[in-house]
Parts: sequence; C-alpha cells; structure tokens
Amino acid sequence: MLHAKRIRLPSQEYELAEDGRALTTFSLSRGRVGARFTLHGVDRLVRTHRFSGVYELLDAGGTAVATTDRVRRSWNMTCRERVIPFRRTAAADREYTMLGGDGEPAGTIRRTGRLHSEATADLPGLDLELQVFALVVVLLRRRRERTAAAVRSASLAGG
Repeated sequence: MLHAKRIRLPSQEYELAEDGRALTTFSLSRGRVGARFTLHGVDRLVRTHRFSGVYELLDAGGTAVATTDRVRRSWNMTCRERVIPFRRTAAADREYTMLGGDGEPAGTIRRTGRLHSEATADLPGLDLELQVFALVVVLLRRRRERTAAAVRSASLAGG
C-alpha cells in the first residue's frame, strides 16, 4: 500500500512511502508539468493537459508510459494496451475505486488526514509506477477542483 503525506502545510510537496518504507518525494506543480518523481533511479514526469483534464505519465525520454482520459467521476487509465477503469465512490473526490475486469472493485485510492493532506493507494496488480501515477492524478484532480472553486467564488463575490 502506498501512502503520500504532505511534507508541510500549505506546500504541495509530498513524501511517498510503500508499506512504511520511503520511496520518493514529489511536488504538485502548476502548468503543464503536474509532478516529477524518481522511482528506483528512473525519472518520471506526470504531464497535465490543463484544459482537457487528461494526464500522461512520461519516462525520461518523453515517451508516454500511461495516459488517462478526462478525469471526472469515472475515468480510465490506459497503459500497455490495457484499460483500467476508476470510479469515484465518495463525495468531494475523497475516494476512487479501481475496477477489475469483471467490473468489481479491485483497489482504492483515498484522500485522508488533516485537511486531506494525505492519501493512500491500495492498487494490487498494478506496477508500482502506475500506482504512483494514479495516486498523483487523484491529488492533481483535487488541486484542480479547489482552484476552480476558488475562481468561481471570487467571480461571484465580484472579485
């Protein structure tokens, strides 16, 4: 099981551990680069397509390893000619469930902790880099939603 925890509030920098063992750190960036992380000595980049809500996991050479379609209540991750569906199962993007080939729940990603500053991912059957990618996508999605809500609030208040 993966566990991501903000290093300090209000930063967007996270420390990632697997079963209590530190793996890497990553920071949720603004713009086209959603996050960068190094896993087992290999650099990875999560690229954000800001207006479409699509995310890509790129290797060090810039080749897409995995992609998502538009991340909403339900979305798919495509990797190595395999499509993995995810469905939101709790309000406010607090939990997503990964569905297996039979349509039954096969894993979860949950946002937890004080101010939802932590997240856990239990995604059996996925490579570690794909688990990290799915977790980062959920965190980026939440940041995107909070930013949009703040903009809507400011415009309604006449700011």
